[in-house]
Amino acid sequence: MTGFVDRQRAAGLMQRAGLAALVLCAPEAFHYATGASIGPAGLFRRAGAGFVVIPARQDLPIGIVVADFNAAQLRIAAPEAVVLTHPVWIESAPVGTGPAGSPLAQRIEAGLASLARVPDFSRPATFDLAGSARQLRAMLADFGLERAPLGVDLDFIPAADFAALQALLPDCPMVDGSPVLDRLRAVKSPREIDLLRQGILLSEAGLERLQVDAMAGMRQADLVALYRQGVAAAAAGLSHSVATAEYVTLGARAKGADARAMSGDPLKCDMVCTVGFYASDMSRNFTFGPPSADQAELHAIAERAFEAGLAELVAGNTLGHVHRIATDSLARQGLRSYRRGHFGHGVGQSVFSEQWPFICQDSDVVIEAGMVLAFEIPLYIDGLASFNLEDQFLITPDGPVAMNRLPRRLERIG
Repeated sequence: MTGFVDRQRAAGLMQRAGLAALVLCAPEAFHYATGASIGPAGLFRRAGAGFVVIPARQDLPIGIVVADFNAAQLRIAAPEAVVLTHPVWIESAPVGTGPAGSPLAQRIEAGLASLARVPDFSRPATFDLAGSARQLRAMLADFGLERAPLGVDLDFIPAADFAALQALLPDCPMVDGSPVLDRLRAVKSPREIDLLRQGILLSEAGLERLQVDAMAGMRQADLVALYRQGVAAAAAGLSHSVATAEYVTLGARAKGADARAMSGDPLKCDMVCTVGFYASDMSRNFTFGPPSADQAELHAIAERAFEAGLAELVAGNTLGHVHRIATDSLARQGLRSYRRGHFGHGVGQSVFSEQWPFICQDSDVVIEAGMVLAFEIPLYIDGLASFNLEDQFLITPDGPVAMNRLPRRLERIG
């Protein structure tokens, strides 16, 4: 398997959408399909830094167009794929051979000559969409897809780049393939599930460190530092890259980052831990000292709504149904006018921890086994507390299985 793609599931989704192939160029989609980075050209976030072709026909290989600077890495990561290259601004010169004692510059020139480049070869300032598209066109022709309907990731491609692609590939009808990609990515592979589970384990280690060592008088930045220290200690020796993002709210009304915690302050810790580019999402809530009666009741309302929604987070139900159940629970507890756009979302590899599908009112998406969903009940009440209760669940045929182990109760610091 190249990257994280389930070719059989991809073929079925493309067949139903009338597509002969997906052609992807978003850096996150590139990594999902290949298991490797698109390279520095992807930092410009424009179409053409690289392309991945996923044919609906499973007898065809996955095709990759990538910067020449990253070609060797791609061939190692995806040895079964067809790899074509296009030049970017980075020059990487091999050292050639020469007479004993020949100057270094002479040997480097010999190495460059071995590349057999055309005499007027030059590199673009960044990368050239037209050059990348020419390689894509050649690959599609080799695959017999030069006139086939293609699904491209229009959620990513700038309008100007899409118009240029259409002009460069006039015989290829291109439509929005983003919905197919979303549905493909919604069901996770075992490797993806493992990365998402590791993120939760690390995040909980960070929250445990925070709860043990936090105290009144600390700045919000100090609290975040404690969490990061706990994550770093737990991640020692892990081969994957690890990064965190912290969405912390301190106080009955949100305080500035330099404000200090005081007795009675609530603390919401909505934490994202990314392992190997896969972002896990969870949230827990604390108070410095004992909670007030209103804070305790607010959290209890969230807990009851969480349990009601969780009971419906099962394969076969729609995400819209789960949203309605959580909303109804809040209404029964007196919050009849409280409106929340979504009560959770998919997780995985993206520029943000929240990704499709969303647990929202109008969603007709049917929950499937293999999905990983972050389910949350956020209650942000200005002047009292901002609480968010959030766990990450693997959907199985027998129901949702929490990746979290920390209790969902309101915890006390100090």
